[in-house]
Amino acid sequence: MKAGIWNGETLRLWSLDTQDTAPQDIPSQAGLETALEAHTPMILAGAPAAPRGLPCKPLPDALQGSPAHIPPLSQDSPLTVTNGEEVAIAGFIALHPKFDGILCLPTDASTLWVHVSAEEVVSMRRDLTGALVSALFTEGLSLKEVEPFKDALSDTMSRPEMAALRLGSLQVETTQHRLDTPEAASRATAALIGAELAATRAYWLGQPVALIGSAQLRAPYRVALESQFVPLTEVDEAAMYHAGFAQAKDRITA
Repeated sequence: MKAGIWNGETLRLWSLDTQDTAPQDIPSQAGLETALEAHTPMILAGAPAAPRGLPCKPLPDALQGSPAHIPPLSQDSPLTVTNGEEVAIAGFIALHPKFDGILCLPTDASTLWVHVSAEEVVSMRRDLTGALVSALFTEGLSLKEVEPFKDALSDTMSRPEMAALRLGSLQVETTQHRLDTPEAASRATAALIGAELAATRAYWLGQPVALIGSAQLRAPYRVALESQFVPLTEVDEAAMYHAGFAQAKDRITA
């Protein structure tokens, strides 16, 4: 059985019949219907479906249809809607049922923060950190030299109102060849994560945090959160999605 997530351009597929948690990416410019016809996943997330309001468990008790659509989670204030992340959240909770704290799910475009308690999603918020870095530099979220990263992070957390000024300075430094693009993107990542952590301080302060993402995207958040002495757990997102889809598989009804 295959399960997939549609992100608007790519169908990411997991095989639930093996222990291999690595997904397969299927780009499809023709759209979702064409991708589904070619690859026929039995479970699908990320496609249009009526959302479920918080607080609730990440997956509904029963799924129907072919494919069975997993509904996103929705919150009114701040307005936030998941786009497949509910599967990874379900997978994490299945593997860590006693976890009570914050999940941080960074992607190339955005970072979703989720408060989990008693196996339910209590609240969430999304920051467009990755998209902002990518809009300024050819590289997205990244970590190069650790000490300059920490300096930029600390400065922005102390003065988050200076984040835009720091980004402007980094852009000029690259155009004048005073700083290469990878290092500028790393420092921009630090500045924006610093502003993000300052904005979400009430969310993560005094809470254990689980980082769910690829190794590359976890790295800058790990350095940032460890610098704030946050109790941290790291897990691979592909494994969490695989575990979440396995949970969804057991909820399919005729």
